[in-house]
Amino acid sequence: MKTRNIRGKILYIGPDNKERGREWFSMTFHEDGQRTLRAYCEIDDTEVNREVTYTMDTNWRPLDCFNRLHVDRKFLGTGWIRVSENTAECEVFSTALGRVSQNIELSGPAMSLTVHPLTCDVFHCAGFNHEVDKNPQTLDNVLSTSPLPNGGSGPFLSVGSVTVMYDGRETITVPAGTFETDHYHFVMKPHPDGTPRREDVWCIPNDYTFVKVTVDGFLKNSVYKLVEYEVDD
Repeated sequence: MKTRNIRGKILYIGPDNKERGREWFSMTFHEDGQRTLRAYCEIDDTEVNREVTYTMDTNWRPLDCFNRLHVDRKFLGTGWIRVSENTAECEVFSTALGRVSQNIELSGPAMSLTVHPLTCDVFHCAGFNHEVDKNPQTLDNVLSTSPLPNGGSGPFLSVGSVTVMYDGRETITVPAGTFETDHYHFVMKPHPDGTPRREDVWCIPNDYTFVKVTVDGFLKNSVYKLVEYEVDD
């Protein structure tokens, strides 16, 4: 077999420079072009634990995903998502909703899925078309499992859009090492009081492997850094 595997760990750092969470992830690149992410996330201050297995096609578009949540040290919900052509299905069991089946018709192919590990934020950037002279670009039919910034609800599927701007190629250093990265940011609406919001993403080109994320105006202005990184020979 010629699958390729990478593994890593991300630290969530608050504005006081203290650790407020962590994420372990692995990625398998299959011979048929599909790629599967497995991620486990812990957020200490909001007591969110998340387990995700998420598979994409050769164009980084969602195929299926499993998501399980504990919040406040108790089970909250679990969901399985399947995407085919212009349809998204979700089977949910949660303490708030009970057993729910969703079947959502989309206006086009699902471009990405927000399932809330930091590693998944990077995959939105895979939808940016570098062959087109347009910057920023808006991705429609982006699925999400929770409207909360920390993903601590549901899971329950909704549909929206993400606007991505490319900021160029940069070499940056994080605890896991020095990497040549592509820098993007998400163009976001401000809060109702006018406070701006922004999320910047640095990732390894082509593989869209997480290296660093910074957020301003939400999630306590945290910084997220790759601290461990391993690639199979």
